[in-house]
Amino acid sequence: MCAPAFEYQRRVAEAPTGRWPRALLTPLLVALILGISTSIAGVGRVTVSLVLSSALCWSFVVMLQLATGLALIASAPSRRVDLPRAIELLFDGHGPWSIWLALLGFLHTIAASQSTMVLSTVGPFVWTAAILRAYTREVLGVPRGGALVRTLAHQALSAVLIIGYVELTTRLSLRIIGFLEQR
Repeated sequence: MCAPAFEYQRRVAEAPTGRWPRALLTPLLVALILGISTSIAGVGRVTVSLVLSSALCWSFVVMLQLATGLALIASAPSRRVDLPRAIELLFDGHGPWSIWLALLGFLHTIAASQSTMVLSTVGPFVWTAAILRAYTREVLGVPRGGALVRTLAHQALSAVLIIGYVELTTRLSLRIIGFLEQR
């Protein structure tokens, strides 16, 4: 996570081909992390059934990450690795969000405000962009300018999906309008 370009160079040279079981395992690990963190945040404890049900409920997030990742991978026809390895390496860059998810559970236990939790996403969002840019250059073989454009497009699509989810589940826009009308 601290030197993503170097790490991706090393890992591409080490194994440019991947296997589907390993490629699918990394997204499953992300789902497991989601299950654990939402269990802690929701009820303050972790049980196998709670983690599995939470992971299943939040698996759509992993599917959306996979979809946006596949779009990014497809945008680079001359990638340096095969598709299973590209997926595996993409999800291996999930570290900043995994750390944030662990901290989110902690923030819930100390009753942090929603604005604090929302502001806390800036760090992993920026850190992930740096990792994605290195991924796009070193794994997908995209030149510098194209890597920046693809990284920004991927992050913008991710932001739209997150905001769309929040809007659909909370009607945030109506809350904002109501708040502004009270002032």
